[in-house]
Amino acid sequence: MRRTELGVFLVLILPISLALGGEKEDLQNLTGQVVPLVSSGQTSSFMAGGELFSKGNLTSRSDIQYTVQVKNQTGDPIIGSSLILIIEQILEVAGTRDATSRLEIQGSDGQTAEGKPFFQVPTGSTDDLAPYGVSDPIQIRIRNPDLLRLAPPTFSIYGVRRTETKQIEDLREALIHKGILSPEEATDILGSPPPDNP
Repeated sequence: MRRTELGVFLVLILPISLALGGEKEDLQNLTGQVVPLVSSGQTSSFMAGGELFSKGNLTSRSDIQYTVQVKNQTGDPIIGSSLILIIEQILEVAGTRDATSRLEIQGSDGQTAEGKPFFQVPTGSTDDLAPYGVSDPIQIRIRNPDLLRLAPPTFSIYGVRRTETKQIEDLREALIHKGILSPEEATDILGSPPPDNP
């Protein structure tokens, strides 16, 4: 009984702690498998000065807002608490350089070790983002005080696919690495590890 309860407890808490810690190295890079769906929005702050959107590609307004959803194009559910959207860069069109450091990204949930803002992806009333499912929207507001001409942000997406074998092996390695369980205890609770690949 204790073994089953402990195993379920660890599976439930581990993805949450990894996601909230923003430890990107503990998450899988799902970019290309989970894709961002980006649209630009307009609020009253867009109406004062600056250049109008040209087919949604460029703006030199002081306030910019994007609505982003992500679509799971894998055949596996993605653990919702692990899913994060990272702004990799926002290019200044005139100089084709990364202008992210000159902008204020509002409402992010934190920063990666490299200082890139990230947002936790909401999955609504479900724990996982289902295969071929679409997340709830994220509102990303950007203050652009220098009125730079900007391309839309480029994103990367990290999370954990709920594939049983991979999940159990990742859980085993994380628990041993963090000193929560010894290798013997991990084997007792989670079963034997798969054989090493040559």
